[in-house]
Amino acid sequence: MTPAPHGSVLLTGSAATRARFSFEVFPARSGAAALALGHAVQHLSAAGPDFISVTYGANGSNRDASLDLLRYLRGNTDALPLAHLTTVGETPDAIRATIHGIMDAGVHDFLALRGDPPRGLGEDDPAVSGSLDAVQLVELIAQARAERPPLTSVGRTAVAAYPNGHPLSRSRAEDIEWLIAKQEAGAQFAITQLFFRAEEYLGFVDDARSAGLEIPVLPGLMPVSTIAQLRKVASLAGRPAPPELERALEEAGGYAPELGVEHTRELARELLAGGAPSIHLYTFNRHEQVLAVLRDLELLTPDPVSPAHHLRSAVDAPNSKIQDIY
Repeated sequence: MTPAPHGSVLLTGSAATRARFSFEVFPARSGAAALALGHAVQHLSAAGPDFISVTYGANGSNRDASLDLLRYLRGNTDALPLAHLTTVGETPDAIRATIHGIMDAGVHDFLALRGDPPRGLGEDDPAVSGSLDAVQLVELIAQARAERPPLTSVGRTAVAAYPNGHPLSRSRAEDIEWLIAKQEAGAQFAITQLFFRAEEYLGFVDDARSAGLEIPVLPGLMPVSTIAQLRKVASLAGRPAPPELERALEEAGGYAPELGVEHTRELARELLAGGAPSIHLYTFNRHEQVLAVLRDLELLTPDPVSPAHHLRSAVDAPNSKIQDIY
């Protein structure tokens, strides 16, 4: 893969001395889940990520929970929060107000997404088709920043990239053209949708660089614990799950977090060797697996969790409910 122009520079602008990483979490849906999430994000923050991103719900209550989690990260950890933001079903004025509300909470970094249609609505529904697209959202975030007092909002804007194609895209060329349009609108880096094989990311980035993409593209990875998670990731990736991993999970009774850690570790090694500037880990609101991946890659200094900590912890019990990550 052709190295990115910014591939040797951290997102903070400092010279990189080793590979970097970041995490994604989502708002808890119950009191017990909130307690577990608070425990997890303390461990994730202690690992020293470039940022921790927080997903954005599809209705008002979930959005309030997203803001609460962003405030918690801002006020109770050393991690830099990054807020997901979607547009479906929202007016530009409402989105602008949300952006300012997030910045009022001290969070100035965003991941700009159009978002999926709410359940029961299709792409041709006016509430969906009339929504701002991701390029327009990048521009709106820039406008909102310009409305703040000077030097009070100097955050970054990230966007999504789709190595295996967006569901509505007709070709890779169209996906790349759209990603470059986001760059031209002001996006400073991209995070990919999930995928299983290094060549899917490396080939996509090579093609995008040849077409004029310059911003860093962070590969999004998830160490699955269960067969249900693996199938969920396959659905999101738009590709079949690796048959050897699926078979191994089935033979283990459907739950084997160490297998997901092993697969993600080897994938991350191949990606970093191929020029990926960083890795972005989808956590499923658990810290054990993603930290195990980073520990195996020797990226934790200091190690925030003892290596003796077993992956099959009570927090990640095999009967725990698997929650959506988007």
